[in-house]
Formats: sequence, C-alpha cells, structure tokens
Amino acid sequence: MPPVPHLPAFVPYPTARHLPTGARALVHKLRARGHAVLPLHRRGQDLGFIVPLPSARRMPRDAATRWRDGEAVFLPGILGHGPRRHAAAIEETLRMFDRCRRGARFLDEVERRLRDDNDLRYAGSTVDQSDPREIERVFIDAEPDGEVVATDLWAKLTWIANDQSDPSLRIRFSHGKEQIEEWMSGTDRSAGWVDILAFRMFPECMAVLRCKPLLQLLGRLLQRPYRLSERIVYNNAPDGGAVFHHDAEPGQLGVAFSQLEGQTAWLALSKRRLAELLVRRGAAKTPMQAMARLDAGDDRGLWKLLNRDAEFTGHLAARGALFALQQGDAILLPSHGIDDVAWHSVIALGQRPSLAHSYGIFPRQPDYPVAPGTTPG
Repeated sequence: MPPVPHLPAFVPYPTARHLPTGARALVHKLRARGHAVLPLHRRGQDLGFIVPLPSARRMPRDAATRWRDGEAVFLPGILGHGPRRHAAAIEETLRMFDRCRRGARFLDEVERRLRDDNDLRYAGSTVDQSDPREIERVFIDAEPDGEVVATDLWAKLTWIANDQSDPSLRIRFSHGKEQIEEWMSGTDRSAGWVDILAFRMFPECMAVLRCKPLLQLLGRLLQRPYRLSERIVYNNAPDGGAVFHHDAEPGQLGVAFSQLEGQTAWLALSKRRLAELLVRRGAAKTPMQAMARLDAGDDRGLWKLLNRDAEFTGHLAARGALFALQQGDAILLPSHGIDDVAWHSVIALGQRPSLAHSYGIFPRQPDYPVAPGTTPG
C-alpha cells in the first residue's frame, strides 16, 4: 500500500456538521432541540444534511494563511446591514428572476432597469441556439455625453445547469466575444464600463461595494489595487446549485461570493488538499495523479465521487470543507494558478430561490472607470 499522504499543517475549524443520508432519527432529534438541520439535495441527489454551527459565526484569524494556501476564506456576517439596507432592490431582483423563470423577456427587464440611464444604450440581443443553457444575451454600448467609449458590453441570462429539473438562473456581465474569451485581453476601461452596467442594473451591488470590512480585507490579502469584475448574479433555486469546479482564469486573483438573500451550502477547499483526500479515498495513488484526474474534465467516475457521493461529502465536511452561507455572509475563493486554486461546489438551501453576487478579483489599472462611490480596493 502507498504511504498515507500528509495534509497541510493547518487544521481548519469546522463551520458546519454533516449528517449522512440515513440519519433521519438524529435529524428529528436535533430539530426538536431547535437546531437548524437542512437537507443537501441537488438535482435529485441526496447528499445528507448540513447542520450550521453557531460557534463558526466568527471572522477567521487565519484569513491570510488560507488565502495563501488556496483555501476558501469564509466570512460570516461581513456584509453587516448592507443586505437589509438594499432589501427593496434585492426583492425586486428576486421578482425579476421569477418573471424570467416564467418566460418573461430578459430584454424587457434590462430596458426597464436602464430606461433612465444617460450613459448606456441598447445595442442588440441574441440567443445562442448551440447552448441549451442560454436564454438571452443583451448588448449595451457606453455613450457618456454622446461619445461612444465602450462597445459590446453584455449581460447574459442562463440556466445554471443543463437540467430541466433545476430552475436556477444566473446573469453574467462581460464584454467582447465570449467564444474567444476576448474579455481576458480587454482593457480595464471596458471592464470598468461592464461593472458600471452591472451596478446600474442591480443597485444591490452596493451591499458589496460599500462593505468596508470586505474591501479592507481584500486590500490586506492582495497588497495591490484591485477591481471586482466579471460579475455574476446568482439565483440558486431549491434542489439546484453548481457541481465541483474551479475559477482559475489568466489574470484573475480569485472570486468574492456574497450571499444577499437566502442560504447556500458550499464544499470548498484547495485543489492540493482535495487531491490529498482523493488519494486517501483510493481515487488515485499520488496527489499528482489525483490532480491530473481533476484536470481531465471528462472523468465520469471522479465526477460522481465529487458530486453524487454522500459519504465523500461527509469526508470533506469532517475536514472543514463544508460551509453554510446565509444572508450577509461572503466567501473568498483564491486563485493563484491552475494547481493553487479553491475547488468548490454549491447546493441551494431553503424553500425559495436565493440571491447572491459573485465577483472576479483582478489587478486594477489606472484606466479603470468607476461609478461615483463604488471604487473597490
């Protein structure tokens, strides 16, 4: 037998407890005692139960270490009163998603939200017939004072999963041709106008962009000017969510995910630690082999282990990789490279679709334009 690999030296404190699928008697007992016990279901797959731990509702002291090691940084309550201050905008966005889920045109929603905007102009809309998840993409040009300064900005409404049983939706903001990932080579000026578009459409962005504790923490972790771009607005519906993946992109330093309404469960840990745990599970002989399996993208057996195996979910939870996000919480997912990145999956909790914003973290250049009062970093 190969030697048992050693995990990184730090020991994450548990933020949530996992219960197996057959623990229904214990679930009833805990609920009778007033504990929150929520089912972990995603697209019909039973992954057990999550029990958030009240003792975990504190800011981490090892945020810098976790960020350096590619580990998720859980930030309970960091948004403070921000979501409540923007409750009206949040509720309107939830209603918008409900309308779109019932068949309303996304273009109509965009036009309504931008009808009084003097800088942003509608430039067209399309539907990618080759992508079963895409619902509609709306293009916008930036024309402050009548001068065209940025074109091909867009907001795209899609289903989160290619599965009719999951009504979860998301809206991504970006620019340029997505097929060739033109946004990666674009200027900060274009990125800035995309971010202004997101802010003008969804004013609840302010719950994140004016959160001083979050912005200050990011400043300490990054030690450089940064911008929060490639924004995504998530509407995870019951029984929905995202399977295990990573967000390592060229030039991206990480992701900041903020829960504005409702709850989500997360499995999140560094790729290297995930690889070590896969070796312990017998899914590979060495961590390098495990990382190669993670990179393959078409390994069906590994996909089932990561996303449909309740026992492995409990295995991850026992090692501090399970988090329960509620309104006002955030989680940071560092990305230092393809092997030094936080892998993660999301499971919707509760009886109603939730609302969250996810922002990519990038270095910021001097030509990045921002709306007044929304400058991060």
